[in-house]
Amino acid sequence: MAMRPLKLPGDLLPLADMIVAAFQYPENPEWGIQADEEEDIAREIKTLRRLWPLFRVAQLISPTMRDIFRGFVWEEDGKLGGVVLTQRRGATKTWMVGIVGVLPEFRRRGIARKLLTRALDDLRARGAERVGLGVIEKNIPAYSLYKSLGFEHFSSLNEYHLVSENAPKPVTIPAGYVERVRTRSDWRSRYALEKRITPEAVAKHDPVEEGRFRTPIPARVLGPIMDRLRKLRQGRFLYLHEGTIVGRMDYQTPGSGKGTSAISARLDPACPELAPCILAKSLRAVLAVNPKLRVHFTASSWMPSLNEAAEEYGFRLRVAYHMLGMTL
Repeated sequence: MAMRPLKLPGDLLPLADMIVAAFQYPENPEWGIQADEEEDIAREIKTLRRLWPLFRVAQLISPTMRDIFRGFVWEEDGKLGGVVLTQRRGATKTWMVGIVGVLPEFRRRGIARKLLTRALDDLRARGAERVGLGVIEKNIPAYSLYKSLGFEHFSSLNEYHLVSENAPKPVTIPAGYVERVRTRSDWRSRYALEKRITPEAVAKHDPVEEGRFRTPIPARVLGPIMDRLRKLRQGRFLYLHEGTIVGRMDYQTPGSGKGTSAISARLDPACPELAPCILAKSLRAVLAVNPKLRVHFTASSWMPSLNEAAEEYGFRLRVAYHMLGMTL
């Protein structure tokens, strides 16, 4: 039995299989990784494996790229039984714990605590100042573990999903607002929006810093290549009011017709009338390409108009998350 650092690309395939098996909840099956999400995972792994030589070059020249994939695994007799994955938030000193997973047959042995404790020590050694993670609000054992290690609750996040072949009717953008296409390289607009609207309690644990949004040059090169290999159809839009950015919306759906579609949005809470327009436009876009695929949408609890609009358009709450943070 051994805990060891994540080794890539060798761990990619066994790690994908382990994660699918670890994130199943018999008592709440809707929380678990579904068959269509397995398609998404398989597509990501295939793309990473094909591009790994380019990733290695990017990691050699960019510290930010080196910190995209960090973590530790628990291995026994050649089988991965647990994992903790971490990722730095751009070029900042804030990190996120992306995954904490242990196979059912490896549980009740303190493996998750050991892996996470080791990962936190590693982040401190790398100069991290803050770390955050999300946990299903009804997953009491995991929540208790994180609280015992020093994490504090600072926000909540709702994940919705929708299965519908009927696209909503177009919603006219409210008077006084302007919609613009956002380019992939435009990080300044995202930064300006988040800097202005993020609540103080959230910014304490996830600071809005330029380094979190600025894309390193290697990522600017790899991003379009990855999208082409993944055959994603995408859209990015900004919303302005009197010259001020008040919202943004991104969507993507696989050109292969397999997997899931996804929508993400951020909106100034002072502009609730814009929420139906954003959701209608993004839903119409993904359903026009893949009307049979499940659509995912996440919204922070402090953006109530987006949550309300999602429910109005038929999205169902799949799972709610507590967002936790810790100062290292």
